[in-house]
Amino acid sequence: MRINSFLILLLLPTIVFSQGYVSISGKIVDKTTQQALTSAYLSIPSKGFSSQTNAVGEFKFFFPRIDLDSILTVSAIGYKTIKKKASSYDSTSVIELEKAETLASVQGGDPRTLLREAFNLVKQNNPSYPTYQIGFYLETIEMAKLGFVKITEGILRVERPHTAKAIGVEKTKMLKGRTYNWAGQTAKVDGWGFINGAAFVTRSLEGGIPDYLDKGNINDYDFKIDSLMTYFNDSLVYSMSFKPVSKRVRAARNGKIYIDVNNQAIVRIEYEMTPEGVKDVIGRSFVDNTQKVGKQVKGHTQFLPFNGRWHLQDSKLTFVADFEDKLEKKFNTEATMTVQFMANESLRMGRSSIKFDEELVSTNNFPKGGKYEEKFWVQSNHLLPTPAMLEMMDKMVKK
Repeated sequence: MRINSFLILLLLPTIVFSQGYVSISGKIVDKTTQQALTSAYLSIPSKGFSSQTNAVGEFKFFFPRIDLDSILTVSAIGYKTIKKKASSYDSTSVIELEKAETLASVQGGDPRTLLREAFNLVKQNNPSYPTYQIGFYLETIEMAKLGFVKITEGILRVERPHTAKAIGVEKTKMLKGRTYNWAGQTAKVDGWGFINGAAFVTRSLEGGIPDYLDKGNINDYDFKIDSLMTYFNDSLVYSMSFKPVSKRVRAARNGKIYIDVNNQAIVRIEYEMTPEGVKDVIGRSFVDNTQKVGKQVKGHTQFLPFNGRWHLQDSKLTFVADFEDKLEKKFNTEATMTVQFMANESLRMGRSSIKFDEELVSTNNFPKGGKYEEKFWVQSNHLLPTPAMLEMMDKMVKK
């Protein structure tokens, strides 16, 4: 009997060896619902290597072949963590995470005081020594009915000195990058975006507490400890919800902070701006005869533990606005912009390897991308493009 060669490929293990590296591909889903998990993380905690799922739950995780006997952790807030040797994932294409149990919260005291204590412990829980991260940067603009009209992606090196003279000073260098731009469509939303989006999503707690929760600004919010605790990375975490004390708070947001019960480490911060806060950030303005009206702003920052310290793993901001041509009424569309950073390696740093003239000052001038090829990234972890992104990349190259 003749066997189809394509079928043989499908039956092969999903672990792939390449030049001293191993790649594991697959999808992470909720065990009960089979729904894709878009904030699930894979890591080798003892070595500082990590990756995560994309917008449809898919992942590809590269790590050195020498670490096949290391423990690979798959985790997501509210789910039971899977910890197995990396080599045992060789036949797993779909990883199912089971919901973790919830427990009644026993945290007492003033929530604002507890949060301040957690911030005071950042130097103890997060790196206080020089570190660097290699990570993947993704910036997109998506328009209603059209899909993606701009995709910018790159591998970055982010250095955090954490010295007495350079506290909070971070440097970023683009190691490799490309951009896809549907010129005829992005012109409709020209002027919307960041000069350097990476500066916002590569910032970590050890470099500074978020402005809206720092110093006196923390008094602009009411905090409440949620009634239930859950798990992350096999540790109990409690969550603290916050909301503005009044509509007068500028750039106000409703959010949630997850804190590890054992060491008071900040695990995750997530928020969505109030309608008044959205107006403060996006507002109602005109750009080249185009009216822009903000609709939504939300974001999250996730941390993972490596060798006893919590490092930035995932940071994402999403902005949604309506655009309308006010002169000839040629178009009226909703556009969504996202900027995201995913850490791949989190390691102790010796000397800086970023020269002054190599620092990334703009994410608007990445080289133009050609036909999408995954081999462009070599063994660098990256967020896999979704089918919709791949379709638009192909169209942009042809135009």
